[in-house]
Amino acid sequence: MIDFLRHMGEIKDFYAAHPDRIWEKRFASPDPIRRYAHTTQYEAIIAHVKAGESVLDSGCGEGVIPIMLAKRGIASTGSDLSKPNIEHAHELAKSQGVESLTTFLEADAEHLPFAAASFDVVISSHVLEHLPDFDQGFRELCRVARKRVVVALPTGLNGCAMALLGGDHGYWKFGKRSIIALPWGMLRVLFGIFGEGVQEGYAGHDELPHIWRYPWVMRRRLQNPKWKLVSFEASSLVMPYFQFLLPMAKFLDRHRSAPILRNFGYGSIAVFERIDS
Repeated sequence: MIDFLRHMGEIKDFYAAHPDRIWEKRFASPDPIRRYAHTTQYEAIIAHVKAGESVLDSGCGEGVIPIMLAKRGIASTGSDLSKPNIEHAHELAKSQGVESLTTFLEADAEHLPFAAASFDVVISSHVLEHLPDFDQGFRELCRVARKRVVVALPTGLNGCAMALLGGDHGYWKFGKRSIIALPWGMLRVLFGIFGEGVQEGYAGHDELPHIWRYPWVMRRRLQNPKWKLVSFEASSLVMPYFQFLLPMAKFLDRHRSAPILRNFGYGSIAVFERIDS
């Protein structure tokens, strides 16, 4: 496994200048499978936020989650290392008419510029796997949260994940590469079963951290003596390539917290609550 800490400065320099284009590519994707996978994930995350709670989305990208919360009347703060992401988040919030309920600022997820227990709920959606120091990122989430921490990570036991890990350009459209990609991704996941997960890289850079962890590894790594795990579920049980399978995915997603199914999501969501002292 790559020693990401050795390259911390280079990794952060990359992300500070990188525009994710999440809204365009994922949230508003023209492809039904890709759009469903991500919107379902976002909906599953914000389901753990209650009206009136103060919220931080650490690593907010272009502000999808804060904008979704704002449309439900919930104010939130979004922070991200990327200047282009923060600039676009401001523009999107204004275009969606929710700028009064959203605050965005540049910040390092490993060193958040907030006092301890500043927010009722702290969200981290597919961010920790990008950090040079995964554990430090989780400690920061727990430090600035008062009541609840919601962490979503990529996990590799889902067919869509395996397609990507096998080198397919996308799980949402079947092509020539898919014939080899899906079985190769399955083998990579199988061969790494006793390790941390499968490293994919990001944005065409193999050296950037982006590990698809196993669900049991995710639960093991996300531990803090002041916080208890109260919920673990699949982000979505979406299946790759074929749109006619979407109704089945929607049915399965009603049961994504079931003991067995929760391990096979295209990503997983862990919810923590503070242990009363």
